[in-house]
Amino acid sequence: MRTEPTRVRTHGTRVTTTKNGAEIIEACRSIVANCQYEKINGGMVDLFSASAIVKVYDAINEANREKFVKLPVERMARISLSLVK
Repeated sequence: MRTEPTRVRTHGTRVTTTKNGAEIIEACRSIVANCQYEKINGGMVDLFSASAIVKVYDAINEANREKFVKLPVERMARISLSLVK
């Protein structure tokens, strides 16, 4: 059985399943743009967390971006929320 990488549940929540870190960042950008939470790789990501993830991703250098996108989304959120003030 094949699953789609992104689908919309009946009550409107988008569900994104991906192994690519760049797609996680794009999903976070989508959350910020649409002001709507999503479920990414099994974890719920709200607007505040997604905004922090995108802000930190845009601010760090290229070497750290490569390390950052390899992390699970929960770890990305935890690190981002500790860095954003």
